[in-house]
Amino acid sequence: MAYRHSYLFSINPNTPALMKVQPDEEFRVEVLGSLAEVPDVRTIPTPFTPECEGHPLTPIAGPIIVHGAEPGDAVAIDLIEITPRVDGVTAILKQFGVLKDEFSDPKALACPVRDGKAWFGDRIPIPLCPNLGTISTMPPEGYKPSYAGAYGGDFDQKDVGVGSRVHLPVIHPGAQVFFADPHAVISDGIISGTGIECSASVRARIGLNKSVKLDRPIIEQPDTIQILGWGPTVEAATEDASRGAVDFVASRTTLSREEAYMLLGITGELRIGTSPRPVMCARLMIPRAVLESAGMTRVI
Repeated sequence: MAYRHSYLFSINPNTPALMKVQPDEEFRVEVLGSLAEVPDVRTIPTPFTPECEGHPLTPIAGPIIVHGAEPGDAVAIDLIEITPRVDGVTAILKQFGVLKDEFSDPKALACPVRDGKAWFGDRIPIPLCPNLGTISTMPPEGYKPSYAGAYGGDFDQKDVGVGSRVHLPVIHPGAQVFFADPHAVISDGIISGTGIECSASVRARIGLNKSVKLDRPIIEQPDTIQILGWGPTVEAATEDASRGAVDFVASRTTLSREEAYMLLGITGELRIGTSPRPVMCARLMIPRAVLESAGMTRVI
């Protein structure tokens, strides 16, 4: 199990590798929670501002080198096990969240994890649904904190949990995969800006698909295929996810783009993942059974 970590504000193509793995080799890493090294949330500058860069916020586990991965390939990351640690906490951060002007005073609330639940304020039990807010290959010029794009990044989609397979494009040799921002529980939209942030032990494997080009992340679950999109606003992110989903359906079924668009209007479920930030992220969830009935035989 690997423990060394960097931070989202510092990871780039020159960051030393945490480990090297063969395609489909299982491995385990320890991923620290976003607030694990923050003793007082009142000291955190406003997120997404230059003042926040360099603050010990959101440690990452990685980069993880995948042998044989080259630009133009794709990786398929299977999340086999995410075990939250006991150190759960949620918070209101400075000028962060949907109602940032109404709730402007930073505050943290302990939400310990025990007995298969996260305990909000140590008194209200919430069923665990652990996920990773950040899962990514290395972007072209290095990572910009809390951003998302074709490479993945901090897209905070609650379905990136156990049983998910996340498809991402390879941009740099070795893929340089990294994980961050584990949650014991999180909601779509994350109106307050944080979920139940906690450290977690993650068991995963990374498959390699040679010469498979992707222009966006795809989340594959047993019952759904989820197409991600992003942009500077909620509207732009939903438009990008919708266009990506239409292209996905039209390229993998017998349907035309017009038919794909109509089918998604009936069966596609739209979700906003991220809390308000410079790059918003959304996903369109498509029932796998519908896609297979339309002729889909492959995901990528």
